[in-house]
Amino acid sequence: MATLGNENNEEIVLLTGTDDIYFGVTVDKSLLAKTPALFERQLEKSIETWRQTKRRGIWLSIPHDRTELIPIAQKLGFVLHHAKHDYVMLTHWLDEKDPNQLPSYAMSTIGVGGLVVNKKREVLLIQERFAYVKDYFKLPGGCLDMGESIEHGVEREVFEETGIRAHFRGILSFTYKAEFRFGHGDVYFCCLMTLNEDEEDQQINYDPLEIAVCKWMPLEEWANSPEKHPVAVTLHTARKAVDVLEGRAGLLEGERIEVKSQNPGRPPWDVMIYRDKSNTDK
Repeated sequence: MATLGNENNEEIVLLTGTDDIYFGVTVDKSLLAKTPALFERQLEKSIETWRQTKRRGIWLSIPHDRTELIPIAQKLGFVLHHAKHDYVMLTHWLDEKDPNQLPSYAMSTIGVGGLVVNKKREVLLIQERFAYVKDYFKLPGGCLDMGESIEHGVEREVFEETGIRAHFRGILSFTYKAEFRFGHGDVYFCCLMTLNEDEEDQQINYDPLEIAVCKWMPLEEWANSPEKHPVAVTLHTARKAVDVLEGRAGLLEGERIEVKSQNPGRPPWDVMIYRDKSNTDK
């Protein structure tokens, strides 16, 4: 750990952290100086060292209780990248020969909707309490939580909104809108869901804070009534669900795949591939 002294003989620890394969550094926030004055000197000297050692992109996380350090970092060339409840992330691109290649944050939100079908061939529908489209019955659903899978997220959202425990079978379709909330994109997965035999008699228990009406409707009636679909996404999804249930179409079903890194220091990780497995061995 490199240290420097200043005019008041106060020790300044140079900022270090985790290097990445792009010659960048994620700063160890535990090394941040205790006062704004010391932090400014510390950051100045650290930037000098990073430039000398050909570092490119610097990631600097400021804890939520140290926000007085943010203007200092901005004065020295850092820019805001994103914020969470416990920190604010800033970045500084030091490479003067290449354009800034640091990735942006949260380019899209991920939403899920559950098309739940019971043994009577009825679909579970809701009307939202606060809705842009009047008298619109739609699929229960919502946004995924951070780190949540599509499967778990749609099961959770359906239960929270309707009180019905249903199970993910596969993806019927998805939509993408390039500009949505805060100018980010929006991806929305429509998922086919079913009930176990012992779950068919569950009673609807919807959340009145979010939902105005919740009911079962015959799937064929819903799929063959364009006037019930002021937003056409649900019409196409309903008809796709009928085709799947009658064997004319397949679902995008999930399969976990392990990915092994060529870097011996990095452990393997899992990804999910969603594909139509109706014509393959399962």
